[in-house]
Amino acid sequence: MALPFELVVRTASGAVRSLQVSAADAAAARAHASQQGMQVLGCTPRGDRGPQGNWLGLPARNRLDVAALSQDLASLLGAGLSVIDALRTLAASEKQSARRSILLDVVQGVSDGLPLSAALSREAGRFPPLLVATVSASEQTGDLATALARYAEHQQRVKALRSKVIGAAVYPSLLLVLGGLVVVFLLGVVVPKFAVLIESTRRELPWSSQLLMTWGRFVAAHATAAGVAVLIVLGTAAIGVRRVFGNGARARWIESIPLVGPSIRLFRHSQMYRTTGMLVKGGIAAPRALQLAANLLGNDDRAGLAQAVARIHEGRTLSHALQEAQLADPVAASMLAVAERTGAMAEMLERIAAFQESRLQSAVEMTSRLFEPLLMILIGLVIGAIVVLMYLPIFDLASSLQ
Repeated sequence: MALPFELVVRTASGAVRSLQVSAADAAAARAHASQQGMQVLGCTPRGDRGPQGNWLGLPARNRLDVAALSQDLASLLGAGLSVIDALRTLAASEKQSARRSILLDVVQGVSDGLPLSAALSREAGRFPPLLVATVSASEQTGDLATALARYAEHQQRVKALRSKVIGAAVYPSLLLVLGGLVVVFLLGVVVPKFAVLIESTRRELPWSSQLLMTWGRFVAAHATAAGVAVLIVLGTAAIGVRRVFGNGARARWIESIPLVGPSIRLFRHSQMYRTTGMLVKGGIAAPRALQLAANLLGNDDRAGLAQAVARIHEGRTLSHALQEAQLADPVAASMLAVAERTGAMAEMLERIAAFQESRLQSAVEMTSRLFEPLLMILIGLVIGAIVVLMYLPIFDLASSLQ
């Protein structure tokens, strides 16, 4: 089975560039590039999310915060320090030994004569291909500090947008978890005890109450097995959530969820346009920039983007190719068409991203306003139904006593 790899290579002319290769393993990918006369400087699986940590944007304990590193490095370079001195300064200020070791390895690579992009790519999986491509493009123009500052600003904007989306999902998630715990408590603790009490009256119950009491008697008779089953269900749910966030929530069924799916897809599209705009502004060709931004999309959109890039290489315009791949709505397609005539592609891509981010914010607010009341009603109906079914036998007993 072929896997995608991101290679950073030095061509016969001495230029450093990044390319994608599908191979069985990293060794095969390196061999493929070597057969074409290229020197492989780094090989990273495309599925690796690198130092960005998880989908929430939180850096792992032993991984660098690439956005902060880029901003600090840009500031030091702007102050007049060389690349090596700036990296050594950042390494000396790093308290975590694992992170300090990563920076010192980059310093060693630059000291050995490698360009900074090649030194970064040697640290497989620690620096994202997006940063490597940005640095590589800036090495051709000699404006590394500006490129790093632009990359840091881009990452901060993406984090801010991601925080807004996550913040809107916090309250519904807490509501769902607390409501689920209340339901589990009622069905696992209250109903079994109540079922034993009602059973002693030996009265005829409504069929709905009988069903609930049957469940209660079953749980009372198999308390240990029921507890283990609940733990298994909760563990399975936790593993499922972790896998969903581990792959960037790219599963097709997530995008099919009403209200939530379209917002997630719009969020990914805005990330793609802003990332592509940043890369184009740094001197990278639009098709290559789109390929570097492909990991931000879901599985279906990623396949569509690959087809769009192939059409662009065949001579189709960027606006038509993205629109046919359903990656550009009529507004974005019109703006791209204008950019193709004026040549202001980078600025137009950032405008499209800003436009989609404003639409996303409105969509998130509308979704939260609709989803939260619906979720509260649903949880209230479930809890209310359980309580009513429990009290029906008491009402029946009270009426018989009268």
